[in-house]
Amino acid sequence: MKLLFVLMALPVLASTCKKDKEKEGALLKGKIIRTSLCAGPIVQVLNDDTIGEDGWKDSMNGNSQYDNVFTVRNTCKLSLPGNGSVFYFKIDKTTESGCMTCLAYGGEPMTGYNISDVSFEK
Repeated sequence: MKLLFVLMALPVLASTCKKDKEKEGALLKGKIIRTSLCAGPIVQVLNDDTIGEDGWKDSMNGNSQYDNVFTVRNTCKLSLPGNGSVFYFKIDKTTESGCMTCLAYGGEPMTGYNISDVSFEK
């Protein structure tokens, strides 16, 4: 009986160790680390440590290391501020961004999201 309980509890315990990649609807605060050559802005989430990649190294900026970073996929539909700017947004679960991208690699994170409801810090 105890073995059955342990086996049932394992998936629940294991899932708490993973980063939650989709927090649709939550208002997030982010900072633009830099704009990638082709992929769009690289954003670090400041108020939630369960979104994005951990340990990403910015190979274009002295290998500075960041946690909670992702690439914005739908930049053609947004007007985002410049590097270092802080803004608020929501993760948009839409799978296709409809934006053209090039194949040049600029050292961006592998994780990418569409975002919506963008507002800027005053």
